[in-house]
Amino acid sequence: MSSYPMGLDPYVSRQCLLHHMYSPLVSVHSSPAADAFLQSVVNAADTSVLSILKPYGNNVQYPIPNQSFKITNNQLITKNYPSFPVRFDFPLQDLLSIASSSSSDHSSSLQQLFSISSLERLLKELPFDANDDLYLAFFNKVITSNSIVAFHTFNHPISQIFVIDYANDSVDYLRARIVEFRNYRFPPFFQINDLLVHAFVVYDENAVGASELAAFEADVNNKLSVAVTFIPVVFQEPEKSASQVEILVNQNSTIDEDLQRISFGSTPDHFMIPTSVDRSLRGSIHQFISQQLIPHMEKKVRLWDDQILAPKRSITNRFFSASRKLFNNNNASDHQADTSSFNYQENYYHKSSPEQSIRKLADWSLILKDFKYSYSVYDLIKKDYNNDKAWIYVASTQEMCIISLLLVQTQLANNLGVSPDRNTLRRIRNDIIEPYLDNLSYTYKSRLNLKTYNLRTLLVVVELLQCMCSTFKMYWWWIDLIEKYLVKCVQEFDAHLIASNQSSQVIKAIIYERLGFVFGKISVESMVQIDHQEQEKPPEEEGLYHNPYKIRPKRVPYIVGSGRFRKSSTWYLLSIKEWLALEKYDHIKVLLSNIRYSFDLELTDNWYNRSDLLLGIIKRRLVDQDKVPPLEVASS
Repeated sequence: MSSYPMGLDPYVSRQCLLHHMYSPLVSVHSSPAADAFLQSVVNAADTSVLSILKPYGNNVQYPIPNQSFKITNNQLITKNYPSFPVRFDFPLQDLLSIASSSSSDHSSSLQQLFSISSLERLLKELPFDANDDLYLAFFNKVITSNSIVAFHTFNHPISQIFVIDYANDSVDYLRARIVEFRNYRFPPFFQINDLLVHAFVVYDENAVGASELAAFEADVNNKLSVAVTFIPVVFQEPEKSASQVEILVNQNSTIDEDLQRISFGSTPDHFMIPTSVDRSLRGSIHQFISQQLIPHMEKKVRLWDDQILAPKRSITNRFFSASRKLFNNNNASDHQADTSSFNYQENYYHKSSPEQSIRKLADWSLILKDFKYSYSVYDLIKKDYNNDKAWIYVASTQEMCIISLLLVQTQLANNLGVSPDRNTLRRIRNDIIEPYLDNLSYTYKSRLNLKTYNLRTLLVVVELLQCMCSTFKMYWWWIDLIEKYLVKCVQEFDAHLIASNQSSQVIKAIIYERLGFVFGKISVESMVQIDHQEQEKPPEEEGLYHNPYKIRPKRVPYIVGSGRFRKSSTWYLLSIKEWLALEKYDHIKVLLSNIRYSFDLELTDNWYNRSDLLLGIIKRRLVDQDKVPPLEVASS
C-alpha cells in the first residue's frame, strides 16, 4: 500500500523549492585562460567553467564526507544543516542584458516568468521513460528562473565570483575585471554594495607550491581586498586518467536553455570529469560556502536588522507613523507621492530605500532557513507596501507570507507530530492563505498581466499544503483547497494556450495526474484496513437453530469511504485521456495501476468497460496498439 498511488512525494517538491528557488544565486565570470585550462582537464572543448561549477552547487547530490553547514540566526541560535545549495549562474551583466533584451520597451510593463508555450513544447519533446516522474520535471521548470526583478530579490546575486588561472592570469587582470564590473550601470533597485566579490583560482597542483599560493593570495588581499579560494587540479592526459565521474549539465537549467539544448540535438547532457578534480571541486565549493558566503549573509542580515528593521519596530517610529496618518489625513493622496520612494512608472523601490532593504532582509533570512523570522518581516513590510500602493510588492510579499508560514509549519526538525489546533488552522486558512491568494492573483493577473507568477505561486502553495497534510495527517482540512488551486492552474494554462492556437495536452495531463495522486494519497494506510485475525464464532442464543454447515464470509480488506479512491481514479482517467492523444502507451500502463482499487484492470464485461465509456476506450486502444501484453477478455 505504501506505493499506492505512485507519484512525487510533496517533501521532494519542498526540497526542490529550497534548492532551485530559495537558494543563493552566485554569478560567475571566468577568464578565457581558466576556461581553456578546465576544458583540457575534462577533455571537452565546448564546456565552460560555469557549466562545470553549476552541478556542484547542489551539495545534496555532490557532498563531501561529513558535510555540515553552520548557520546562526538573529537570535544567535546556531543550527547545523546537512546541505546548503547554491545556484551558479551567468555573470550579472549577462543576466541583466538578457532581461533587458527580452523586454520590448523600458516602460512599466513587466516580463512573464516563463513562456507557457515553450513549457508545453519542452514537455512534449522531453525524453522520458514510462516510470519517470514528469510532475517533478514540470515543477522544477516552473520554479527555476534567473530573471532579475525588483520585487523578488531571490535572483539578485549574493556573490560575484571571478575565476582565473594561476599560470596565465595576473592580479592586474583580476583588478581590471573587478573595475569593469563595478563600473557597469546596474538597475537603480540593485545594491552592488551588498554583493560579495570573491575569486576562484584554478592551478596545476603538480606545478605550483604552497608558498607561491600564499604569496598570490596575500597580493590579492592587499591590492584588491578580495578573498581567494584555490581549486587544485592534478592535470592528467585523458587516456591516463584512472577513474572518472559523470556530471549532468542540465542542473538548474531554465526552459529556454533546455529547448536550446534539445534543438542542437548533438549536445551531450553530461560530461566526464576525473575523480581527483571532482573531489577538489566539492571541497573548494564547500569551503567557499561555509567560510565566505554564509558569514557574509549572516553579517548583512544582522546589520539590516539592527539599523533598518529595529528602528522601524520601535514605539517611537509607530507613534510618528500614527501622527502622520492623523494630521495628513486630508491630503494623504497628495502627500503620499512626495514621501514615498516607490517609482510608479517602473514599479520599483530605489536600492537605498528601507523598503527595498527590508525586503532583501526577509528574503535572505528565508534562504538562511530562518522561516519564522522571515514571515514576521514580510508581514511587517507588507503594510508599508500597501500604504504606498506598490501593488507588485504587495502581491509578492503576500506570496512569501504564505510560503514562509507553510515552510515553518512543515519543518520536520521543529514539529513533534502534534497538529495545530482548529483555531490555528482556521487563521492560517481563512485569514492568510485564501485572502492573500485571492488578492495576489487579482494583482498578478488583472493589474499587471503576470499570469505566470500567479501560476507559480499556486503550484508552490499546493505542494506545501500537501506537506502539511502529510505531516499532520489532515487531508480533510486542505483537500478541497488543493483541488481548487490545481483546477485553476489547468484553466489558466488552457486559456493561454488556446488563445495561442495550442492545446495544453501535456501540462493538463501532468496536473490531472497530480490531482489523482492527491486524492489517492489521503492516509492510504489508515483508509485500507486489513484484519488477519481469525473470526470468532458469534455467541449462540438458546432456543434458536444454528446451521453447522453455514459458510461464514472471510474477512477481507475494506476501504473506508473517506479514501476517495473513485475521485482519484476519475482524475487519473482524465490524465490518461490526454496521454492517449499523445500515444504515450507505456506511461498509460503505469497510470492504470493507480486505479486498481476502483476498477478492474482487465477488460471484463463490467459496465465501465463498455466501448462508449472512457475506461473501455482506453483498454481497447491498448489492446489494438499492442503496446502492452494483451488483456484477457472475460467471457460473457
